Amino acid sequence: MKSTLIAMATAFLLPAYHGHAGDYYAIPGKGNAENPGTMSHPWGTLEQAAREGKLTKLRGGDRVLLGSGYHGHVQFQGENKTMVVIEPMKGQKPELGRLTITKGSNWTVRRLTISPSCGDKKYKGSIVTIAEGGSSHTVILEDCFVHTTTNTSKWGPADWTGANSGIFMGRHGKNLTLRNNYVLNTRFGISLCAYDSLCEGNVVSDFSGDGIRITRDGITVQLNVIKNVYVGEEDGDKNHDDAIQCFLFNKGTGTVRNVDVRHNLIMNQEEEGRPYATIFQAIGFFDGPLVNFRVEGNVIGVKHWHGVSLYDAQNCTIINNVVFNPWGGRFTPWVMLGSKQNKARGNTVTGNYAHKFNFKADPSVKSSDNKEVTDKVFLAARRRLIDTINKRFEDRHPVAGRRRLKR
Repeated sequence: MKSTLIAMATAFLLPAYHGHAGDYYAIPGKGNAENPGTMSHPWGTLEQAAREGKLTKLRGGDRVLLGSGYHGHVQFQGENKTMVVIEPMKGQKPELGRLTITKGSNWTVRRLTISPSCGDKKYKGSIVTIAEGGSSHTVILEDCFVHTTTNTSKWGPADWTGANSGIFMGRHGKNLTLRNNYVLNTRFGISLCAYDSLCEGNVVSDFSGDGIRITRDGITVQLNVIKNVYVGEEDGDKNHDDAIQCFLFNKGTGTVRNVDVRHNLIMNQEEEGRPYATIFQAIGFFDGPLVNFRVEGNVIGVKHWHGVSLYDAQNCTIINNVVFNPWGGRFTPWVMLGSKQNKARGNTVTGNYAHKFNFKADPSVKSSDNKEVTDKVFLAARRRLIDTINKRFEDRHPVAGRRRLKR
């Protein structure tokens, strides 16, 4: 299933993907929703076009090209037989206050700035929501800059805990893709609640809750950068922050299956001394059972005990991860098989570097070649991984203009 999912996602990058039946234009201040949507007679904002039902009349292969300016709070739905693309006109910089794709299939939205700071309508909840209103599949959000604000210099604990969350991949989706989005200054970064879906190449930076949440079967989380967490229990925030967390949606505990978490770069903080900076658990999967998970090749800099922790893991593989505390002190993070239900069994743990290892919860574990980590091993692994991610997705995000990781 995983190979099929990745192949499908990769296929959208091929030249044939850009074929289209017709182009439609939305340019704020230069058009209106009554126009036919041509270059000479464009729609106005994307919000207006969606509200007037223009997007429901698109055919597979069509594109909606956006001009610079504010396009409002955009909500739409629609079933397409093949892909419909919403993206900027060349050289243009469109902005949305919010994006909601209620339900539907075969939509790609790319290279947009989406933020409540772009408009004057403040709201609670997620900035982007996909597939929470009904059955959805094959929806792609890529290369977007999703943020509350770019300046948090005056934020206190209440601002961090009250911030909008970033992207919510809804519970009615299947085969959804989040690729190369930059999520900045949020409560929770990305929530993955859709089956058999892909989250790759994203940056989740500066958040106060969890970076990425996995709550459904068949999810792949790969090549993401997760960094910089703020406000903890000492600031009145009782959420136990995780870089990547896993639990069954809406229940907290219960079987989650067939999840891959690989080649992600996790850094507690890029630099010390930031106001309200706190610590997180890195890969903390405490509620299960977890069946057929693969946690591979992740590089983790964390100031906490939990580097990689899988509880009640069954037939899971933890391989070639590097876990290190570069800041020193009493926290010596581990790779661990734990248990709340005495159901850990049949796992393989091999080729990892960490300060400590604990596999006592699984008497049948197959463990080999796990070694104590050093600063040299960690720095070399971090350099290799960020080079790999940058080669695939480039060093600077195409819309946010920010680097994935400060060297």
